Amino acid sequence: MKIFQTQLQGLLNQIDNNEAELEDAARLVAQSIISDGDVWIYAEDEMIGVVAQAMHGSDSLPNLSLGEQGALFDSMDTLLVFSPHKLSKDALNVVLSAKEEGANIVGVSSESTPHEGEAWTDHCTLHFSTGIKNGLVPTESGNRIGMPHLIVALHYYYGLYFSVMEMLEENEFDFDAVD
Repeated sequence: MKIFQTQLQGLLNQIDNNEAELEDAARLVAQSIISDGDVWIYAEDEMIGVVAQAMHGSDSLPNLSLGEQGALFDSMDTLLVFSPHKLSKDALNVVLSAKEEGANIVGVSSESTPHEGEAWTDHCTLHFSTGIKNGLVPTESGNRIGMPHLIVALHYYYGLYFSVMEMLEENEFDFDAVD
């Protein structure tokens, strides 16, 4: 557990290195909310936990909808994408659909192992890496376990959330007007 905590802390500290880009991402989200655009969220695999927090948790973003294939994106929107794999075909389809309509795309993914295919992350307005390439803890058999995709993704979400809420308050956004 100590190895895991030490390695995890290193990953979380890297988020501080992305402070300016995270603020840029928050600005995109805030602009969508203020301009009556929509903020969409798409996640897959274990990162679906970010959707639960963002849509149903006590710290949820206003004007947030589940972004799936077939969602009606437009140029005022921002799509948030969380996937442990940057080569996911499902994420790529959602991202390409949003991009085609002119939406901004903010993505968070791990460093996928080499595979064939197009990376959805190449189509993001802004992309953040979790820094996870493999497990954080070595086992006696030489394997590595402990891949905290969700923990790191939630830290990115909270960095985004706090910045967005601060921007909305500065712009005197009427939170009571949100359904």
